[in-house]
Amino acid sequence: MRATAILACLGVFASPPIAPGALMPMAQAAEATEAIAEDRKKARSAKAKSGTLPPREQTDQRSSGAAPAPPSFYSMNQMGDHLWSVRWELAAIGGALAVVGLRDWGWGDSNFQFIKEGWFAKNTRHGGMDKIGHAFSTFVIADLLTDQIRANAANPNGAQFTAALVAFGIMGLGETLDGFAGRHRFSREDIAANAVGAAFSIIRNTVPGMREKLDWRLLYTPASYEKPGITTSDAGILPPYERQRYVMALKASGFDALKKTPLRYGELHLGFDARGFEKKERALGYPIERTFYVGVGLNLNEVLFGAGQLPNFARHRDTLPARVARKTFEYIQVPYTATYGEHRFSTIRR
Repeated sequence: MRATAILACLGVFASPPIAPGALMPMAQAAEATEAIAEDRKKARSAKAKSGTLPPREQTDQRSSGAAPAPPSFYSMNQMGDHLWSVRWELAAIGGALAVVGLRDWGWGDSNFQFIKEGWFAKNTRHGGMDKIGHAFSTFVIADLLTDQIRANAANPNGAQFTAALVAFGIMGLGETLDGFAGRHRFSREDIAANAVGAAFSIIRNTVPGMREKLDWRLLYTPASYEKPGITTSDAGILPPYERQRYVMALKASGFDALKKTPLRYGELHLGFDARGFEKKERALGYPIERTFYVGVGLNLNEVLFGAGQLPNFARHRDTLPARVARKTFEYIQVPYTATYGEHRFSTIRR
């Protein structure tokens, strides 16, 4: 439009002078044009009173009176902004994954290989603990990145989707590198488990109030929870499968009807572990066991940092040490803070 206006002005200045005799026809043409315009104005007025407008007029009215389009919920530009906002976190996660993979998982010690691992059956290598571990790891990475994107991105809309995609990609890369580790190899089941963890993070960070109500945690069981001889003598960075238990915690503090009562400090737990699958357990002759747990526990974040009647550290909840502690309690179940009843749905003696 701006270029058209400039060309029109240049055309006026470049045109030859108008002869005096040419002014009369121009004046008559102008009067005729004004009469036509007046007739059109009256016609529009009449149609407006009757409630109808010509299609072009309706289009012009819509375009001139329409509200500006709302910002898109998610776009590639937003993804770029999100990734830039967590660039240091991504570097830290990548570095940690590389250290664990090279030190504990033997990346690079073989050619690329596939393996069909199965899920939770008695003839699997880990009784499903490895699959839950993959899903849980993806979930935690996605959750942490969601928090950081929401805190640092210019437009945090859709943070949970970017975080889940990145977490799934990171874990997928790790699984691909497992393909070059002779004792692990590439597993399609692990990729599917990663997708489950990413999806759970999206749901938990999208459904209103769900994050306040539900945690997914890892319990690193102390020796007193296990049979004699089950220790961490393999010296790995991460706890071995025979010392892991996964817990879903339903927090009373997330419910409006309970958050102002003493029940706010309590949780309901549902847990799972599998035992007897690992080399050390087999050497000791322990049976294969897969166990569900139901119990009640303390909500340590509420006990230590909540706004209830108990004396605690609530006034320091926004300090760095308190934030680290609160985030830790969201994903780690502290031993001896819950009591469980167990149901072994499978026991196979050797």
